[in-house]
Amino acid sequence: MKTLDIKYWGINLINLINEVKKEHRLFGLLMIAWGMITAFLNSPGMTSGINQSVPLMVVLSLITFLLLLELSWWLFTRFWLRVGLPGMEHMVVQFEDLDAWQKLGFLWASFALVLLVGLGCLMVVV
Repeated sequence: MKTLDIKYWGINLINLINEVKKEHRLFGLLMIAWGMITAFLNSPGMTSGINQSVPLMVVLSLITFLLLLELSWWLFTRFWLRVGLPGMEHMVVQFEDLDAWQKLGFLWASFALVLLVGLGCLMVVV
């Protein structure tokens, strides 16, 4: 007869939680926040006076942004492997050879594009 060792199961659960990526934890927290905000706004005291859909739409736009970010990163890595471009460690070495103003410009442009995509998700959902 097979028995379930609770201690072994608990260790596996802890290892699983430690292996989860930061983005996936944030996605889980946003899903929990979605449920909590819905429950909070449906309480009798909160049904009058505020537009209940606005906080939910903000959370939904964050969830959409994270999903699009994960999907684009997955597609990017698959494309990178399929085309046979040099590895990321080689690209980092090339980035380190750039001048300071080139590094700053590249990082600023990357940040601006990520911010623009996040704003686009917020505009589409709301």
